[in-house]
Amino acid sequence: MDNIIAPTNPVGEVIPCENTCPTTAFQLADVCVPVTVIPFAHAGTPKTICCGDARVTPGKDECCGRPNGTCTFTLSQKICVEIPVVFGAKAIVGGTSVECEKVSTKNICKDNCKKEWED
Repeated sequence: MDNIIAPTNPVGEVIPCENTCPTTAFQLADVCVPVTVIPFAHAGTPKTICCGDARVTPGKDECCGRPNGTCTFTLSQKICVEIPVVFGAKAIVGGTSVECEKVSTKNICKDNCKKEWED
């Protein structure tokens, strides 16, 4: 009951809390949200490891392999992804309704309220 928002009348004036009847309602809900996991991989800085000594060939030698080629390989890694998710809900209230009853210039609340609750 700490988060009660003070009600206002049609003119926008705050109605004192002693003139209200606050209540609380709870909704049990099973919530769900679709989550898409998008994998990514960031390559670290490559490190070159020399395998043996360099070969020096006098003159222009034909290089074997594909000109401007690349080497492709596949690296797989099983991962576990921790995904923090916060569930919550926003409550939106609908329009109000009223059934107008007796009106008077006299205080009719005292007797009518008591009578309503005793019936």
